[in-house]
Amino acid sequence: MFNTVESKRRRCIIIIYTDADACPVKQEIDNIALMHQLQSYFVSTYAHVSQNSYYSHNIILDSEAEAVDLYIFNHVKADDIIVTQDNGLAAMVLEKGAVAINPRGKTYNKNDIDILLLGRYEGIQAKRGKTRIKGPPSLKKEDRERFVESLTKLL
Repeated sequence: MFNTVESKRRRCIIIIYTDADACPVKQEIDNIALMHQLQSYFVSTYAHVSQNSYYSHNIILDSEAEAVDLYIFNHVKADDIIVTQDNGLAAMVLEKGAVAINPRGKTYNKNDIDILLLGRYEGIQAKRGKTRIKGPPSLKKEDRERFVESLTKLL
């Protein structure tokens, strides 16, 4: 009985994984992880290595397609938090019981999976057709504040 209780207690530790290649809120994530003394990982490829120093651990991968997504998917557990702008990754980690949040503070839920995957499919189709897709508007101070509030609330 003790082992069961102890293993459940150990798994209550929340880990934050960040799809860090183009993440605009790394400093906010790092501050929150440090304040709560949480394990936090910035997962990125060599093409996006930062010279900044963080409390969070950097995981640097080869620049293979989807390398960051696969790493996070293979390591994430239920109740971990994933910060990503990638709809496909968000949909995948939701299926594993993790929580996905984007840098603007939107927390995804399982009801979003179909629309997330449709958006990912449309993005891939547009890239194959060499169609220029307009990216999201630049992150504003209010977006950063909403993100910090949402991430803190999740914890």
